[in-house]
Amino acid sequence: MQQSMPRILFISGSDANWLWLSDAVGDRFMLVRESGTFSEITKRVGLVSPSMAVVDYSPQVGLDASLIVKELRELAPDLPVVAMGSKDSTEDVVNALRSGVKDFLSLDSSAGEVTKILTGVVEKAPQPTNERKGYALVILGGRQGVGSTTLAVNLAVQLAKQNKDSTLLLDFGLPLGDGLVHLPAEDKQGAMDFVECVRNLKRFDATLAKTAFRRHNQTGVAILSLPRNLADLRDISASDALKFLNLIKSFFENIVIDLCGFSNIEFVASLLRSADATMVLTPQSVPGIVTAAEMIKSLNDKGIATQTFDLVVTPCHKDVALDAESIAKKLNIETVHVLPDRRAQLINAVNGGQVLSAIDTKDPYSKAVTQLLDKVNANRKHHENASGLASTFKKWFKK
Repeated sequence: MQQSMPRILFISGSDANWLWLSDAVGDRFMLVRESGTFSEITKRVGLVSPSMAVVDYSPQVGLDASLIVKELRELAPDLPVVAMGSKDSTEDVVNALRSGVKDFLSLDSSAGEVTKILTGVVEKAPQPTNERKGYALVILGGRQGVGSTTLAVNLAVQLAKQNKDSTLLLDFGLPLGDGLVHLPAEDKQGAMDFVECVRNLKRFDATLAKTAFRRHNQTGVAILSLPRNLADLRDISASDALKFLNLIKSFFENIVIDLCGFSNIEFVASLLRSADATMVLTPQSVPGIVTAAEMIKSLNDKGIATQTFDLVVTPCHKDVALDAESIAKKLNIETVHVLPDRRAQLINAVNGGQVLSAIDTKDPYSKAVTQLLDKVNANRKHHENASGLASTFKKWFKK
């Protein structure tokens, strides 16, 4: 597979320093410059997916470089950050190294020295391991009632069939706790909600992972819901929420996250940055499509590359003039799927305390979910086979 050129996000307001770094790295890297607020830097990280960030510590640039480095480390813990400035300024060097950068580029360095430093930083970056790493799939819906929770639950149940006791449903959609209605699980001693789990981040281990989540007995799906008082979400930071999501990937092979109707776009964006795949649901009606478009625009404004999402049109009717492909084009999403209208069958299953995919694998809805899951598994296999960051750089620098 052909590798794309490594990208560096250069954070600086200096034209001279931009030209210097561009000349130094030549055609080894693709440089992308950002000089705005951290909110704008965040957007750029999401859009560019840089392999490394270089932050300009030069006093004349006027950036609070140490604060930017701190926030970058919280936003993207695995992103290597290098400082740039003058080695004649002891204060710049000390401040940079104290903030946790990987190395320091001096403005009087030669092009060869710059390339050597950047290469060295990448080669020292954490290598991919064979440790268990879960796959996080987000289900998004712009408004309540589009079938997001129904799809999330059916996907989770089918995933659990493949690997029982290793599938987690993050029940973050609205209405609150709807996932628990579809997959009823009794309260048990030690069970936590999402905020409680994040508060216990530092002591969260395999033992706690077995006791902190409710489980649906028939399928083995673990369920974690939001607190009953959504105001409690203000007590945790987006970075801690992101750390928790990354942590639980060590304990579950499959994580399905239902975010339908969730109004805190900052929280949604933070979870999407750590997710491996995202599906957006919309009906064929204009109001539903408009809501989905507004949500996608909000995510784009937060730096999320929504073009890579999968669109799911549900329920899809052949006799409706606005077909799935037209909707995907309007939303600027390339991959589109459809789910059939099986409302009566889905309601009957829920009313009986069952999940349609679990009790009738031949139902058209169950078959459509299986096809979606086949796509997810194919993408996952591709994702797992992809080369790590360091090996990618090594291929480039050995050319």
